[in-house]
Amino acid sequence: SSGINAEWPLRPGAVLLVRTKHCTNMLNPTLKAQLGLNEDQIREFKDAFDIFDEDASGTVSTGELASVMRTLGQDIDEKEVGIMISEVDSDGSGEIDFAEFCTLMSRQMEKADPEFEYKKAFKIFDKRGDGFIDNAELKHVMTNIGEDMSDHEILAMIKEADLDGDGMLNYDEFLNIMLAK
Repeated sequence: SSGINAEWPLRPGAVLLVRTKHCTNMLNPTLKAQLGLNEDQIREFKDAFDIFDEDASGTVSTGELASVMRTLGQDIDEKEVGIMISEVDSDGSGEIDFAEFCTLMSRQMEKADPEFEYKKAFKIFDKRGDGFIDNAELKHVMTNIGEDMSDHEILAMIKEADLDGDGMLNYDEFLNIMLAK
């Protein structure tokens, strides 16, 4: 028994390493970033996925996926799940792996977000992707939608909504404009 005690300090770390490796390696960092998922969400998805992957094959069928999604609070039927699976099922097997599952769940979460359309619109305005809309970006979009506005009018629009006075619109300031209409 003294041998077991001598190894004990190593065992919890080893177990943690295995768990962490198991969860994070299931989803490559690029896809994780594209989907905007955090570790807790990935773990939650993995736990749900594993429950229904009874044969540990690494894939889940349409029927199983419908159950998983209902377990995670999604209101969905098998026909809808079949359509969703076909969008990401690259080999046409009718089953999806964990990465495809995360892609689907991420899309479902976006659709359930009441601000989803506003976030999409903000990204269209935010050409540089820096989290702000400046005069040039606002003018560019307004011109593209047929609104020929002077620089003065663009500045006035930004000034009206620019709560922190930095001369640009962040997402919250943009949202205030959208919700005011």
